[in-house]
Parts: sequence; C-alpha cells; structure tokens
Amino acid sequence: MKNLIFLWAIFSITVSCVGSDTEFLPADISEAREKKLLIHVYKPTSNKITINRTEYLIQEVFTTFKYNSKNDQRINKNFFALSIKIKDLKTNQKGLSVEDSDHSRFINFHCDFCGGLNNDNIVMYYDDISKRNTLDSVKIGFKDYKNHEQLIYLIKK
Repeated sequence: MKNLIFLWAIFSITVSCVGSDTEFLPADISEAREKKLLIHVYKPTSNKITINRTEYLIQEVFTTFKYNSKNDQRINKNFFALSIKIKDLKTNQKGLSVEDSDHSRFINFHCDFCGGLNNDNIVMYYDDISKRNTLDSVKIGFKDYKNHEQLIYLIKK
C-alpha cells in the first residue's frame, strides 16, 4: 500500500510539473510555419552525421518560438530555439536512438547549458531574444564512439 501511495504521489507531481497545458516546440518546419512560430530556416554544411555508432541524416534545421501554453496561444518571446530534425539512416526512425541519447557525451553544443533534446529533435535554446535575427550561423559538433568530433555549421538561408 505504501508503494502505491508513493507511486501516486510521484505521478501527481510529474503531471503537475509538466501538466496537460505545457506547450512544446514545433516538431518540424511545416508545423512551425503553420503555427506562425517559424523564425528562420538553416542549411547544414553536411547532411550526414555520425553520433556514437549510428549514421543520421539532418532533415531540417530551423529557429522557432513556442506558445506560452496550450491555453495561452500568445507567442513566448522570452526565448527561441534552434531545432535540428534528424533520422537514423539505417532504420528510418526519427530522432536519436536510445544508445545515442546521452547528448552530453555525443553532442558538443559549443555553449554552456544551451542544448538538449526536445521530442525527437536536437535543440539549442537562446534566451537572448535579440539574436533571433542576427544568428547567421551556428557551430555544433557530433562525436562518434571513438570521440572524434565532426563539426557542422548551420547557415541561415
């Protein structure tokens, strides 16, 4: 019974923190464009990357806003994100595989505490909103299992 109460408490805390009103970043360019959240589209200097032992294809790169919440559809202009949509070349699965999801080990964001994963995308967060129009290129590194880093530049179109 104690375990059941403990599990219910953990579930309640999780739901209250994330909540059903939480708004997430758009998954792709078409969703960002449709919701009028798209800022800019970027092109990588190379579409093929290796993370750990897996080859991926960079499908889309874009900067975007998000809404304040599902119930508050005003654009949150306190930050924006650069989102990188990828897929596994072997399995055609979108996003990082479980083996590669330790982004602190395999992805070098070249900034402190600015990057992570959101849904299936690799994202870099910016709280300096003035950079949204001046962010012409971004450097990001992807590491293989031998720790060799492949630098990619994301250039604004």
